[in-house]
Amino acid sequence: MSGLPTTTQARNSLRGKAMHVRGVLASTRPEVRVGRNVRVGRGVRWRLEPGATVIIGNACEIDDGVTIAAARGAVLRLGDGAFIGHHTTIAARESIDIGPGTFCAELVSIRDHDHDPDQPPSSGTNRVTPVTIGRDCWLATKVTVTRGVTIGDRTVVGANAVVTHDLLSGVIAVGIPASVLRHVDD
Repeated sequence: MSGLPTTTQARNSLRGKAMHVRGVLASTRPEVRVGRNVRVGRGVRWRLEPGATVIIGNACEIDDGVTIAAARGAVLRLGDGAFIGHHTTIAARESIDIGPGTFCAELVSIRDHDHDPDQPPSSGTNRVTPVTIGRDCWLATKVTVTRGVTIGDRTVVGANAVVTHDLLSGVIAVGIPASVLRHVDD
């Protein structure tokens, strides 16, 4: 995509920014490691708490308007060559690992947490379970990946699907909740 910043510009966009956590200026910074040839689009929102770790592999591309959030102690990893489509949200409270070569279309939501249904919403209580997405996967437009999900390598998830349970490697899954339609090689 033309007009995207270089890797150096991406790194610099994260340097020297004051991080506000719950209204208090944080004195420490999150750890951000950016590989070579990374492209970051316009308007990317970085919501990184102190103590969070974000690792962006070589040749990744993060399109315009993406939100990347990581809480204190969380690890968010994008493997080499991953692509994150515009206005996608990736939010980690513990761990999200997106494998090398995986592509997320626009408006995808990947979160390792959700609200605890046993508590009132105002409590702010969350349930947190890591998310792992394998290598060379394709998450189509508006896919939602919920907490605790593992998606195997080379898996395709169809548009608007909601992934609420693990998907094996090499399958095509669609629907709400996502279910296997067939194997990629069929």
